[in-house]
Amino acid sequence: MTLRPLMRSPALVLGLLLALGGAAAMAQDAPAPDSPADPAPAPRKALSRKPPPKPKTPDTAAAKPPAVPTPAALPPVPAASRPDLTVICADKAALYEGPKNFSVWVTRTGLVVIENPLRPLTPETSRVLQVVIAGKVATAYGPDLFALRRGGAPAALEGATGGVIRWDATPTPLPDTLNIVSEAGQPLAQLAFQSCGEAPAIKAPPVAKAKTAPRPKGAKVAPAPGGAPGLPLPASALDN
Repeated sequence: MTLRPLMRSPALVLGLLLALGGAAAMAQDAPAPDSPADPAPAPRKALSRKPPPKPKTPDTAAAKPPAVPTPAALPPVPAASRPDLTVICADKAALYEGPKNFSVWVTRTGLVVIENPLRPLTPETSRVLQVVIAGKVATAYGPDLFALRRGGAPAALEGATGGVIRWDATPTPLPDTLNIVSEAGQPLAQLAFQSCGEAPAIKAPPVAKAKTAPRPKGAKVAPAPGGAPGLPLPASALDN
């Protein structure tokens, strides 16, 4: 009686093991409980497209250059002397000499406007020098101070050119050499500057003697009162 239960126990144990194994297999095959669903992604906000920024216009006030004063507002600037006009004698005369001790004293500078009948709207301006040569006043003139033609006295030059000489209040600087040319522009002489000094005195022009009208031939001399015909009486004979 005691052996039968012992013999049946292994079978029972084996059955239990098989039952447990089947239950475990079923448990593995059973679907897992539903896990909570992942949250749906939040809807994306629609991006608002901004219009592109307008290009910045340059500030006209800042871009404007500073105002430049008009020429009328600028202070007068004295004209600069040319580098080749170096002779300045102020209130003195400028002495120039040429071949054979030929001396010319420049005493005044000026200009004259020459009317050209062929071009009445474009008059020519010439520089004028008043010079003293051998005690006589003369002129030299030209388009500039580097090619001068010989002229007569100032009044004669004004009559020849039809203009009035305007003398400079302050003498214009002169070149080191005066070039004298002909009317055709051919060089005649070159006068080199020597020094500044006092010009020689100007000689007074000789007084022209009045010419008497020629006596017609055969004309008789009227007799003087109280005397012989044709013989003039001394002044003492006429006094009473």
